[in-house]
Amino acid sequence: MLLSVSRLCWSGCRVRMLVVGMLLVLSFADAQTLSPIVEISTLTTTSEVSDLLIARNGNFLAAFCKDHQIRQWSLPQGQLLRTVDTHGRNLDLVLVSDDGRLFASDHDGTIMAWDDTDANVAFQTKLPRYRAAAFFQTSPSPAVFSHSGKHLALSSVTDAMRVLEWPSGRSLYTLKSPPGGTSAAAFSRDDSRIAVAGTDGILRIYDSSSGKLVAQNEDLLGESFAVDFSVDGRQVVAGGADEAVIFVDAETGKLVRKYLSAKLLREEGSALPAPVVVWDAASGKQVAEWTPPGVALGATWSHDGHWLIVTSTPTALHVWRVY
Repeated sequence: MLLSVSRLCWSGCRVRMLVVGMLLVLSFADAQTLSPIVEISTLTTTSEVSDLLIARNGNFLAAFCKDHQIRQWSLPQGQLLRTVDTHGRNLDLVLVSDDGRLFASDHDGTIMAWDDTDANVAFQTKLPRYRAAAFFQTSPSPAVFSHSGKHLALSSVTDAMRVLEWPSGRSLYTLKSPPGGTSAAAFSRDDSRIAVAGTDGILRIYDSSSGKLVAQNEDLLGESFAVDFSVDGRQVVAGGADEAVIFVDAETGKLVRKYLSAKLLREEGSALPAPVVVWDAASGKQVAEWTPPGVALGATWSHDGHWLIVTSTPTALHVWRVY
């Protein structure tokens, strides 16, 4: 019944929160007039989807299908860009970058990465055991690209976070591992800082050039599943298992403000559709609510500031513009 905050997204200057069953998405976007809820893309697939991810800017969607193929589309055009044959591997999609790069893992800890236009693996590495972001995006996914695209930070369960060079995969440095490992991470927009959420409930902020600890915050009572920087890099937002979202000063680690989230899982079971609710986090005012025709499998905002929700049928993915 508890809401797991598993994704945080931040852009612009005003706060909007989107709660999708077990998803919570925050956006600091300009206020806009409510538009009708419409299906903007129908993505046909010859095999049912097992796992999917949407790029944070809403430009790409990737799905791992039951025929062991990864299919990637552009949004909102709905154009199939590539199909990657995984040669029978059972994969969990971990990351889709804003420019279309893919990152996935199998269950034995093998990490695979693809460039934006190629179906061949750019590099492959091995971790002891990777905590992948499986279906519904409710489990942590501690992997993130820098905004310049030159670096990749990732961590396995209970392991320290590594910062790698892209596309060589060369290890640059390793951050100190918190007890229990890392659950989420984010680069600041200028790539000068990395915010790392630990399974111990502590939010740590590092200098990305040296890996030196700059600040930390201990105001969350449980594990944080999501983290991001403000556009100007002055604040970090994090949320997780204690149903709270905190805003932290990026230089000092001091708490700026704190909000409570909501419980929106259906009591009858998580496989049933739950309401999609958009809130203004500054005022607490609800600005939109919609129950999708199926379970929401993913959510993000588009590059022009609209909230996107994805549902599925056995032969297609349906992308809805909710707000």
